[in-house]
Amino acid sequence: FVRFLATKKLVPETLELAFATDKASRVSIVTTLSKEQVNSIEAFAKRSCSPSELRSAAITMLALRMGLRCVDICNLCLSDISWTSKTISFVQQKTGEPLTLPFPVEVGNLLAGYILEARPKCDEPNVFITLKHPYTRLKRARCYSSSLSVLGRKTTPEDVRGLHVIRRTFASNLLAAGNPLSLISSTLGHTSDSAVDEYLATDEKNMRRCAIGLSGIEVGEALV
Repeated sequence: FVRFLATKKLVPETLELAFATDKASRVSIVTTLSKEQVNSIEAFAKRSCSPSELRSAAITMLALRMGLRCVDICNLCLSDISWTSKTISFVQQKTGEPLTLPFPVEVGNLLAGYILEARPKCDEPNVFITLKHPYTRLKRARCYSSSLSVLGRKTTPEDVRGLHVIRRTFASNLLAAGNPLSLISSTLGHTSDSAVDEYLATDEKNMRRCAIGLSGIEVGEALV
């Protein structure tokens, strides 16, 4: 706020140096994907056809449309998917708590396409496996590379990649759509609603409604 006042020439630029910050709590704003990046993921999913593309599309959309963690995507088994109830049920590795989520039709179609057309026929129980023999469960590094396959490699230091930032985008979109914190928290598999607090700053539209006005404390003249 003081920096803002300084840009308006209402206070000296050095005024912020008068504030002690060594004990101040630090909260970073959650990084999410841009609208263009989300559109590129959706476009990739629609045009994917090779086995590796179908696998990458299914992995990425599980994070974008359902908010699954990378480790839970890697651990996902064929038996965890219920095609009749259109749900995915699994025990979260991070919390040890069971979680059941309905999957959107879009995700179901991508999973079915990958399993039927791209996934090698074998006894491996996991959904996502290597495409060449010997078939084994996909490691987390390979799941991360799926986001690189979809979004491409970083071109600037500010670029974001990885399934975790895609999961954060999912949570941010739920918040912007007006869903209650309890629903967002349970969908993400969090044990406390307070874990969603870090996403509040990503909802710019509603954050602007919380701004405190300056009525009654207007600056009449520049401070020197």
